[in-house]
Amino acid sequence: MEISDAEFKEFLGERIKSIRTGRNLGVRKFSQLADIEHHQLLRIEKGLVDIRLSTLRKIAIALNVKESHLLNLGGSSMTGNDSDTTETV
Repeated sequence: MEISDAEFKEFLGERIKSIRTGRNLGVRKFSQLADIEHHQLLRIEKGLVDIRLSTLRKIAIALNVKESHLLNLGGSSMTGNDSDTTETV
């Protein structure tokens, strides 16, 4: 089933926030680790902005997951298990 751009941005933002909070990382601390502005991270997590690939990569590296894990490219649905993380290559 196809989802809208807005739904995808919301899914991606929720996924990033879920992994971040699961690792007990606050917005400011995580934005420093990912080298992005904290207000940009908040907008990404709320699904309000289109995310650049370079930013997605920074976030994945800071979370120590593959970009595909954030996008759930290996899964069959948009609701993956956030605890199934692997290191970024």
